Amino acid sequence: MELRTLVLLLAACSGAKPHAADDAVRGSAATTPPPVVAPDAAVVAAGVGDAAIHVIWKNVPVGDRGSPGRTPCNTPRAPSIAPTTTWGIPDAFVIVDRGGAPAGEAALVLADCALAPRATAAASLVIASHALRPAQLVLRERGTPAALVDGAPVPIELSLAGHAVRVPLVAGKVYELAAGDESAWIVAGHALVTDATGTATWRDLPVGVHPITAWLPPRAGRPARLAFGEVTVTAGALADATIDLVP
Repeated sequence: MELRTLVLLLAACSGAKPHAADDAVRGSAATTPPPVVAPDAAVVAAGVGDAAIHVIWKNVPVGDRGSPGRTPCNTPRAPSIAPTTTWGIPDAFVIVDRGGAPAGEAALVLADCALAPRATAAASLVIASHALRPAQLVLRERGTPAALVDGAPVPIELSLAGHAVRVPLVAGKVYELAAGDESAWIVAGHALVTDATGTATWRDLPVGVHPITAWLPPRAGRPARLAFGEVTVTAGALADATIDLVP
């Protein structure tokens, strides 16, 4: 009896002992911080990073924010400037000298007596028509953002809907395409166009300090605006910079 009692006591004590290994695992799972995600090693080694450039204009005049009337197609004309609630400016060009080449080709479309998009960057241009009748447009070389000139007009004939014309551009130049009193602007250089939030994001810029030019083309009698800034790019990171068109 005594031996049996001793065995039962030992078994009971053994079952009540804490499981040290299990407790350690449970404790480590509760206290270990989440892993830190490092920038991609290849991106860091390449010495490149990204930059988000925000173009703003505080207190844009009311006259520039409203529609200036209707087109001959009886559609509302787009306002000269359509700022966001935080004064971000869409359709502004952001130019970075070391930002690489622009997209190979861009398209501008005439529809409802208006051109879209109103600003684009490209090495060559396709001009197309969705109009139901023949259209006559005019393309002018306008110099550079810093020195606009009134270049010789080049007529563009679009005979019917779906007709398109391909136009080569000279690198570094600015062009204006006009359809009546509606126009679109093209930069044939290292440029991006701000989106609906007023932001242009450059990818894979070399590490270092980059001078930036922000340019809002003239429209509906409003003069162009030109502003300058810089952004510091670090490897594998996203840098931010804001350029005010009215410093």
